[in-house]
Amino acid sequence: MKCYDCPRLCGADREGGETGRCGGGKYAHVAKVINDFAYEEPCLGKTVTAVFFGGCALRCSYCQNYKISRGDVGEGYTDKKLAELFDRAENPIDLVTPSHYLTALERAVSLCAHEHMFIYNTSGYEKIASVDRASKFTSVFLADFKYSDNGLSLRLSNAPDYFDVALSAIRRMRYQIKDVWEDVDGQKILRRGLIIRHLVLPGHLENSIGVLDAVKKYLGENTVISLMSQFTPNGVGEPSKRLSKIEYKIVVEHARKLGFNNGYIQEFSSADSKFTPNF
Repeated sequence: MKCYDCPRLCGADREGGETGRCGGGKYAHVAKVINDFAYEEPCLGKTVTAVFFGGCALRCSYCQNYKISRGDVGEGYTDKKLAELFDRAENPIDLVTPSHYLTALERAVSLCAHEHMFIYNTSGYEKIASVDRASKFTSVFLADFKYSDNGLSLRLSNAPDYFDVALSAIRRMRYQIKDVWEDVDGQKILRRGLIIRHLVLPGHLENSIGVLDAVKKYLGENTVISLMSQFTPNGVGEPSKRLSKIEYKIVVEHARKLGFNNGYIQEFSSADSKFTPNF
């Protein structure tokens, strides 16, 4: 069966042993597992079990995890082995860059002995049909919204259709899963719902402003957003310079001007390679 799970539509026969444009084959390739991993969004709980998958359909030039998104790091997991990994987790399970292994994830989840809270940590570059499939086992969509500028998405991610594809996918995520909050020891925890992340890129403030404008227009100011300042040059792609404090401040102020009232502003000190997991 040929794979058309992502917008790349490469048609690789992964069941027959071919590798997709994403680098993925029949079984999920797990690059790293980090237990008790703390995220920037406290509403996800104190810690999660982060499962980093190898390969990626988007392959952004500036990817901080490029060693796993473009390289052969980690090991292949059969469906049974992946289900056992999930069943050992004591925290919510954060599936980091899972989209190109959606079919394998569906098989593994069906083999789990226990129910789990899955966080679908995606680039946002998703087909509507894939969002619908993922929503059947996903509790929280943690979706990047990277670009409003299709020229920029072409240059940095070879995806000239990113904005339209991601906007449609994120709106579908919102349709499929409504926010459900729970108070845990005075902390609001998002048990089900959608969080939109946006990484501010140096030299491209209009791109960030366009993303925020689109979220406000199509999803509203109550959407949980996470503005990230942690851009760190990876040494192999562009942009190659660091984000400035004034650039980040301009984007934050625009979010406030739009009336967003439910989200997170990242500490500027996060823009450091020490915060990138070692693969």
